[in-house]
Amino acid sequence: MLTDDRQNQILRELALRGSINAAEFARRMGISGMTVRRDLALLDAQGLLQRVHGGAVALAGPARSPAGQGQGNNAPSNREGRTMAPAGRNAPIPAKQRPLATIGMIVPTARYYFPGIIRGAEAAAQELGVRLVLGVSNYSAAEEQRQIQRLLKSGVDGLLVTPSGESLAGTPTLDLLASAEVPVVIIERSIDGVLDEGRLESVRSDHARGAELAVNHLVSLGHRKIALCVRESSPTSSPVSDGYRKAMQAAGLPHDPAMTRAITLSATDPETLRHELDSIVGSFTDAGATAAIVHNDEDALMFADLCEARGLHVPGDLALVAYDDEIASFGSVPMSAVAPPKFDVGYHGVQMCLNRLGPRRVSSLALQRVILSPTLVVRDSTAS
Repeated sequence: MLTDDRQNQILRELALRGSINAAEFARRMGISGMTVRRDLALLDAQGLLQRVHGGAVALAGPARSPAGQGQGNNAPSNREGRTMAPAGRNAPIPAKQRPLATIGMIVPTARYYFPGIIRGAEAAAQELGVRLVLGVSNYSAAEEQRQIQRLLKSGVDGLLVTPSGESLAGTPTLDLLASAEVPVVIIERSIDGVLDEGRLESVRSDHARGAELAVNHLVSLGHRKIALCVRESSPTSSPVSDGYRKAMQAAGLPHDPAMTRAITLSATDPETLRHELDSIVGSFTDAGATAAIVHNDEDALMFADLCEARGLHVPGDLALVAYDDEIASFGSVPMSAVAPPKFDVGYHGVQMCLNRLGPRRVSSLALQRVILSPTLVVRDSTAS
């Protein structure tokens, strides 16, 4: 390992953990204790750490510039105006430019829904000085496992993972994550069934609560015949269905099987999807529905178009609430929608992962399962 790399690794560990044991670090890096002690002495002389018996500790305040490198007008500065030390054999990268940690993030897609989560994770990473590395599984369990192995092999300090399926229980993905030697935060999936496997944490939207918000809103407008349409293949469909049933029961409304339908298509052929959705619109109107909740936005917009083709007015004949709020506002009738806290899920995920890397990273920190509530955005499709 080169001198610069070794010294930067020392400073990075101090930033994460607050202290470093020279003998332990030497064993882990496969270098001599004398080499580490020499590096610590040099970094101490440059004002970048404080040597103590057996190792070093991080400075209490901002690190001083390396010794012998000026702070005057001749020192180069970055775009934000902060002084930057010139590169050199014995001049480690200043702490503000080195990533505090590298966190891998695996999502099923980078197109629909997940861009908001990625933006939240990116914002937290920038604020916290963390490097984010993205992998996309395309809802393939095999690709998901390859991405996890790739990121772990590359030496990431933590992982944020959204599994391709609804549950991790009994999957090879769970085996990989439970045996990982880095913090793992599961994003937008429940870990209730796998709490005894590894030290997993999670942050997710409360989709059941989101469905309750939609039902309660429609009930408040006087609707009693409220239908639900979900994608059978979506991991979100189960909690949305659970929340719908709970809210209907709480409102004293009887369960009517004709009012709940799932789109069973695994393919995305537009004509086939349109035909199935049209059948669902017909079954809802035949059952006397005056309102419907449709997951997701894309299906909800097509659903509204099919209502119009049948001569049904939205919201006069059928009030509609979409679920996801990605593109719901762009319908010919701007659509009310449940908006999961996507940005906040990504933001909290990075924070939780980084907390596990700090000085209190061991078992003194209680494992967390964070559930964030969606909001309801009311637009014209449910206007009274």
